[in-house]
Amino acid sequence: MFFDLHNPRANMRNICRSIVLAVLLPGLNALAADSTKELSWSSVKLEGAHLQLVSPKDKDSSSDLFFGKSGILTITSCSKDTCVGPVTAWKIENNRLKTGYKPDEGSALINVTADKLTLREPSGKLVVYAIKSRR
Repeated sequence: MFFDLHNPRANMRNICRSIVLAVLLPGLNALAADSTKELSWSSVKLEGAHLQLVSPKDKDSSSDLFFGKSGILTITSCSKDTCVGPVTAWKIENNRLKTGYKPDEGSALINVTADKLTLREPSGKLVVYAIKSRR
């Protein structure tokens, strides 16, 4: 934001625009979150959660994650009329969400709201999930 010492009306206009944008547009684009910052997973209860992929995804596909007890993760992936539902493992380790049976770098938590969760994968790609339910 630019401030002009000789034009207080322009300054007030810029401040008002910023406030309007901050109030009206949060959550409009979860990817607008600062992707360089990482949040702690300690505040997110994944056990019992159902997440649904929002972005990026193909037009005729869907992906749902169901986080069960004891580190069980059920993934339902559909493409057109075909769905698969593998069962794998999940854990939080070194502030990363790790899924599957082979160790990897895991996903960093970038943003979490009441209805969305944004992750950064080890490749740097941002992934957004809708939080469908929590138990």
